[in-house]
Amino acid sequence: MTAHIMCVTSSGGIPLFVRKKGDGELMTFSKMASLNGVHMFLKTHNIELINTDMPDTTVVWKEFKDCITLIVVASSVTKQVLNKFLNAVFNAMILLVGLKDIEKPRSIERLKKDLRICYPIIDRLLECLDIGDRTTTKTDIIDLTNCIMCLENHLLQVWELAYRLVSVNLVNNVQVLALCGPNPTLNEIERLATQCWRSSLESLRVSEQCYPRNFPSTMSVDPGVLGFLLVNCKIGKYILSRNTQHSKNYGSGTHRLDTLRTFYHHAEEILSQPFDSLKCKVEQSSCKSSEQFKNTKETYWCSEYHKCHALKESEHIIYVLYPSAVPTHTMRIISQKTLKILVSDKQICW
Repeated sequence: MTAHIMCVTSSGGIPLFVRKKGDGELMTFSKMASLNGVHMFLKTHNIELINTDMPDTTVVWKEFKDCITLIVVASSVTKQVLNKFLNAVFNAMILLVGLKDIEKPRSIERLKKDLRICYPIIDRLLECLDIGDRTTTKTDIIDLTNCIMCLENHLLQVWELAYRLVSVNLVNNVQVLALCGPNPTLNEIERLATQCWRSSLESLRVSEQCYPRNFPSTMSVDPGVLGFLLVNCKIGKYILSRNTQHSKNYGSGTHRLDTLRTFYHHAEEILSQPFDSLKCKVEQSSCKSSEQFKNTKETYWCSEYHKCHALKESEHIIYVLYPSAVPTHTMRIISQKTLKILVSDKQICW
C-alpha cells in the first residue's frame, strides 16, 4: 500500500516536489505528467477534475490560488480524508514559505529549493493517512487535535508568539510549543515558559496521570469496551483511549488503536456531516455522498477478532472497539452509555 503526493505549477505543470509513504517506487515523471495532463486538459474546457476511483486506489486533484496543483494518490483512504490532507499540505507550505512566494515566485528553481523545508511536515502528514501499512505508533488524525479529558483542563492556559517553533519541557511527558520570531533567545523562552506555567505545574502533573487512559479515573466504562475514539466535531478535538485491562487477550494497545483509527476513517464519511455553515461549503463531488448518508446516526463493523460501533449524538461521535464475542445488538446500548458517561459531567472540559 502506497500514498503519493505531488505538487506542480498550475500554468505549466512543472513538478515542484513529490513525496511518498509506503512500499513501491517514487512516482515517475511520466505518471505525474499524465495525472496533471488530464487535469489541465479538462480545465481548458471549463471542467474541474476533482477525483477519480480505480479498483484499489483513489486520486484527488486540488488547485490552490490558481498557481499550484496538488495531486494525491492513495489506497484505502476516503476522498474526504484526502481533501483534508491536501488542505493541510498547502497550509504547511504557506506557513513555511509564505503565500506571496508561492503565488509569485522569483524563479521556479528557487521555489523548489524553498519548498524542501516543508518535507518533514508533509511526510508527517502522510503518516496520518491510513493506507493499511502502519510504520509508526502515532495515531494522529488530520484536522483534529488530540487531547485528554481531565478536571484540570479549564485551569490550563495556552500562550503563543510567531515563526520559530520552540518546545519547552514543563514536567515529565508534558511540553509546551511556542511559535516565535528570531527573538527572544532560547534561554529566555524557557524562562518565560516556566514563569508563565509555574502556577499550573501541579495541575499538569495531575493531568498527566490520566495518560494513556486519557479520561479521569473517577469515570468507569463497560468492561467490554476495548477502546474508544471520541470526537467533538464542533471544536475539532478527539480523545483516544484503550482499556489496559485487556492488554493480553485482544492484541496490543497499538493494534487496537490502529483498528479504531481505520474504522474512524471509513465511518467518518457516513457520520461526520457539516456542523456549521462554513463547513457546509464542501466540494460538489462529496455532495451526493453526503446526501446518501444524511441523518445517519450510527454504523458498525464486524470482523473475526473485533467489532466496531460508531454513534453520533449532537456534536459528538464516539467510535467504540469491542471483542468479537459481544452481541451486535448490545453494542448500541453500551456505546450510548459510554458516551453519556464521558460527556455528561460538565466540570470536565476538553
